[in-house]
Amino acid sequence: MSTSLAAVQAHCPLCGTSVLAVAPGGRVVSEDLHPILLDRDFGHGYMLCNGCGVLADIPDDLTFN
Repeated sequence: MSTSLAAVQAHCPLCGTSVLAVAPGGRVVSEDLHPILLDRDFGHGYMLCNGCGVLADIPDDLTFN
């Protein structure tokens, strides 16, 4: 018994840029993603494009003027 995988495409929730594309055979076509951890205990998170991810992954000790 064989299973088939549908094509998948994920977009950055902030700017809409494609962050992950998987071909119907399961082959990764492109990836430009930056994981952001939401909950340290359970490992829940989401993916942003690298541009938005760099901006969103702000260190805890950084203060804004």
